[in-house]
Amino acid sequence: MQIELFSIKKLSMSKRIQLAIMMLVVSTVQVLAMGPTFYYQFIARPAATAEGRVYVSNEDETPTDDQYLDLYGTSVLEEKPGVNVQASTVTAFLYAKAEPGYMFTHWTRVNGNSETAFSNLKNATDLVTTTSQDIQNPKVTNYKAYFAKIGLVYPVSSDESLGAITIDIPTNKLGDQVTLTAIPDMFNGVFKGWRRNSSAVLIEENPLKLNVTNATKGTYTAVFEAKGIDEKGLYVMLENLGTNSMLGVRGNSESTLSSDQRYFKESLMLVPTSNEHIHTMPSLVLKMKGASTGTGGLKNVEMIGQGISTYTIGNLRFRVERYLENDCFVFGNINGFTGYIKDNGGASQELEMVGTIHYPSVYNRPDANKRYRWKFHIIDEEHLNENYFGAQPSSGTKQDGKYYTTMYTAFPYQCLDGVKAYIIDKYLDNGKAHLRELTQDIVPANTAVILECNSTQAIGNRLMPLLTTPDAISTNNFLKGEMYLNDESGNEANYRTAFNAGTMRVLSRNKAVFTNTNLVNPSTNNELQYIANNTCYLDVSELGDNAPAEIQFTKDDDASQLLGDVNGDREVNVVDVMTLVRYILGESLNVFIEGNADPSGDGEINIIDAMWIINYVLSNS
Repeated sequence: MQIELFSIKKLSMSKRIQLAIMMLVVSTVQVLAMGPTFYYQFIARPAATAEGRVYVSNEDETPTDDQYLDLYGTSVLEEKPGVNVQASTVTAFLYAKAEPGYMFTHWTRVNGNSETAFSNLKNATDLVTTTSQDIQNPKVTNYKAYFAKIGLVYPVSSDESLGAITIDIPTNKLGDQVTLTAIPDMFNGVFKGWRRNSSAVLIEENPLKLNVTNATKGTYTAVFEAKGIDEKGLYVMLENLGTNSMLGVRGNSESTLSSDQRYFKESLMLVPTSNEHIHTMPSLVLKMKGASTGTGGLKNVEMIGQGISTYTIGNLRFRVERYLENDCFVFGNINGFTGYIKDNGGASQELEMVGTIHYPSVYNRPDANKRYRWKFHIIDEEHLNENYFGAQPSSGTKQDGKYYTTMYTAFPYQCLDGVKAYIIDKYLDNGKAHLRELTQDIVPANTAVILECNSTQAIGNRLMPLLTTPDAISTNNFLKGEMYLNDESGNEANYRTAFNAGTMRVLSRNKAVFTNTNLVNPSTNNELQYIANNTCYLDVSELGDNAPAEIQFTKDDDASQLLGDVNGDREVNVVDVMTLVRYILGESLNVFIEGNADPSGDGEINIIDAMWIINYVLSNS
């Protein structure tokens, strides 16, 4: 079977990079020949008559009250007739509605005499794959919705699109001990607390354990709020459950999805979670935006990795649906074909400073194989101890009890665990490079920094990606970053930063200096030709032939104080006035030199100092 893709050879190389990421989640397979027609039937039932009603459809819709039935089966469906695929998949949209006096508890998949619980959401989804081509013998999938009689303690959700609730003894009575659990939507829900009846007081305990008494009985509403993922986004690491590998963006896209291989080379990568660098690679940190489906998933999703969005070129977005708890399918639809991300586990190769990687695939037929299924590791304050991104300095790069490493990312972040971020703003007369600390320990996107750490382990040097956009660094910075993304030419020398010992210094792995010897690739023990991914180099071109082979760095400043230079660029101008005013107004600043901020000499930093700088600038203009 020959499958033809949309040709991307005519696109510029930078466009190919972005398109390759988009193709991961939206298949671009076109129809070449008429193929088989597939048939489905869904049947949904309430577990017991009169406790509740159900509705099932292959369309994402909200049923009206009169569409809910005690027994409902969809019509036999012809799924995408004429599409030349080996098998086809459809989504079942399930809806449950409890009758008065009852509450919904969970959905099960029914297979003969066995049942498997898979969702505690009243509105849930399931993905079904079939090879049935006989309209008289379609793929039949059965579901059952369970309900229970309401007890004296009754939990409800304030917004079912943001979170679900459970109770271990729905039909509770006086004297029982019950446990109520609020389950926020993993992408967009935040649990705030329980509200008993109409009380304004929120009980923050979750799960909430209660002894059922006359004083505790009543309705307990789990109050949820939206994270705002559709506007602000959410940072994640995406793990394939079949191979336990994390999806990332490498950025060098020479190869594309092909008809016989169906995997992406160079542009996208999968790194095994056993890799010691797994929590230190910015390319594995993905910013995701999307809207809640109301069924535990997301729609209209785009991802941004290393600054590249899946939506930038193709104007297409994808969908995430749960299979089990935090066990999801990721797929997109174009031209009547639904493509699902799969890890085929092949095409392994060595990637410098990282180790073995392989590549994701796009296939049309997900099944129970875990290589089709993905787990989202959310990186935020709530999950900080389990899901994290951090710095991992070498044990040899140590000075005064601290460890140092460089970092360059396409996303902003805040330093945690006592990590401090510095730029190098000048060279001193003693041949050293001067470290200028960033206030607030916040690093804007695309800012080259050297990080001071207390540990050599990423878990002890966490860096929290930010959904806000901090101000760019306005002062000079002799550190330059390396992202490793492709350009128009496709020539590696044009989109990678080649190491030049005459004009560059890189941070040593053996001692706390910048040296004219590039890092060594641990897989080959050879010196690297290019600057390592997501690291920085020190630009010493202004030093000319006087640049030392090794340059130490220091926080001590042996230069004379320059009063009025509050932004540290070694000049006093109108930018310093603006910076000082922002400081007086209480705004957060990445760089602010307090020692230069009181040129009036009255011991206070105030508007008088701003006027002093204005007068100074005017008198020297």
